[in-house]
Amino acid sequence: MPLPKIDNFIKNQRNGVTYNICAYRKLSAEETTRAMQVFIQQQGERQSKQGSIVKIFSLVGLFDH
Repeated sequence: MPLPKIDNFIKNQRNGVTYNICAYRKLSAEETTRAMQVFIQQQGERQSKQGSIVKIFSLVGLFDH
């Protein structure tokens, strides 16, 4: 299975972190926001540094026909 190649960027204004959600298609604003929220929740107390760029791989769009 090839890795996703479509970059979807969103910046969290609260902590200044930019998230690059790599998916198999262009994501809607809601999908991008949800992917960022899920990632932040999974990190728990571990937070990314302000100003950093975090790459998240998503399976969204893999099985779209």
